[in-house]
Amino acid sequence: MTHKVFLSYAHDDRDLAKVLGEKMRALGADVFDDETILPGNTWQISLREALEDADAVVYLAPRPGTTESNTAFFEVGAARALGKRIIPILPTQDAMRIRELPAGIQTLQALDGSRLAPDALAESIVATLDAA
Repeated sequence: MTHKVFLSYAHDDRDLAKVLGEKMRALGADVFDDETILPGNTWQISLREALEDADAVVYLAPRPGTTESNTAFFEVGAARALGKRIIPILPTQDAMRIRELPAGIQTLQALDGSRLAPDALAESIVATLDAA
């Protein structure tokens, strides 16, 4: 089964997001990130349509104050309002970061992206979606 995944991340986590997106695509997922927006398309409309179309949102939780962190917080809030499955990932090793997740996301099980190689992290995400 092909899963449509919206990958939400802040600029500081772009490198991890790019590798993770590639790994999930290799496992058969249809992954949307902002780099897939075609020239000439309206950014806001493309994001909204991708969120509406997604089966799940993989959310790389940004550290507070990072570049574009508000955009990632907004995307995950919109996904929650749309009733989308959200898979939060903490890209850095810090158990206290769970408190930094937006309200309503804190109760979800977050994957520790600092302890898994991107291959293993992508496999965990796709396995989670397969199990749903």
